[in-house]
Amino acid sequence: MENNMEGPPASAEEARAALADLDTDATQLAARLTTPWWYHLTLGTMVAGAIGAQALPGVSSTVVIVLIIVWIPFLMKAYTSRSGVALTRPAGPRSTRMLLLILAVLAVLMGSVVLLKLGGMVSWWVLVPAVLGFVATVVLGRRYDAVLRSEISARAGEPGQTGRAGGAGRAGEAGRAGEAGQR
Repeated sequence: MENNMEGPPASAEEARAALADLDTDATQLAARLTTPWWYHLTLGTMVAGAIGAQALPGVSSTVVIVLIIVWIPFLMKAYTSRSGVALTRPAGPRSTRMLLLILAVLAVLMGSVVLLKLGGMVSWWVLVPAVLGFVATVVLGRRYDAVLRSEISARAGEPGQTGRAGGAGRAGEAGRAGEAGQR
């Protein structure tokens, strides 16, 4: 891969300073990813609504689910506008596992509603998985955010990391960059 930089190569000290700035940026990014108090509550309400909608008769359950799906991007836009940051994927292995756990829990809850419906259970039984979906979304969502912030800020101090989340503490690379410029 080529550089499009003009002028002489950076010195080892300049490279270290640039990488230190990247470390600071990653730490500041992690701090900006604090989710507002209402985000998970709103998302949890939407999840509970989607799960609970399964108890509605006929086409009304589909209408409710479609409305919820339509509103999710608005919620995401509100968060992005507030934080100035849009993340579309986990930052590392722990946040990936947390995301998969959340998806698995919600899939099990949605599946349980389908089983309740097929079993002819009274509609109010759907409230149990709906409430669990709300709680899981709020609790696991906040945990996911904490893990994500932790991974982003931890990457700032790891040598050789150029990861997806933008972290970048690479003092070893700074030394190699400086050595390459001196040859």
